[in-house]
Amino acid sequence: MNTSPSLMQSLRELPAKYPAVLSGYIIYLYLFIVMIRFFVVARTSTIDYYDVIEMFDALPFMWLLAMMLVKVINVRTQLHESETQRIMKEQELQIKETQIGTMREVVRGLQHQINNPLAIILLMVHRMKRSPLTLDDSTSINTIEMESQRINQALKDFSETQEYETEQIGKTLGAMAVPGKS
Repeated sequence: MNTSPSLMQSLRELPAKYPAVLSGYIIYLYLFIVMIRFFVVARTSTIDYYDVIEMFDALPFMWLLAMMLVKVINVRTQLHESETQRIMKEQELQIKETQIGTMREVVRGLQHQINNPLAIILLMVHRMKRSPLTLDDSTSINTIEMESQRINQALKDFSETQEYETEQIGKTLGAMAVPGKS
């Protein structure tokens, strides 16, 4: 019971799957019919040049049509391949945009969590600078201030960059994201 509908479905899909083969069968069938007609007419009467041209005149046009069909199929295949490549590149671009958006959200969260303690540290450093200090205390305070500003600058660079790169920081730790050089 099920073989009949599936057979009909396969027959319907045959021209779409193999149009060049189908057109070849049609051309050879036409050629066979014309040749049989030619031999039947040749047996019953004499054939001149005009009769031969009249019987076989559609054959070159059918070959031309079949050749154009094959060319159209090739063009459609190339168009399909280029469209597939375009879609893949577009998907890749969307994935990268999503990754960059996610990276920015992570940086904003990190920035929010680090900026509050960093502001307090810098406030205390400025307060300690105004009080009388020894030379060792002054050097330590300057080092703390420079490193705090470095943290602040790194967070600012991460939040303002347009692209991220990865940098290998060790075999055990793996790669880490760094702001792109633009």
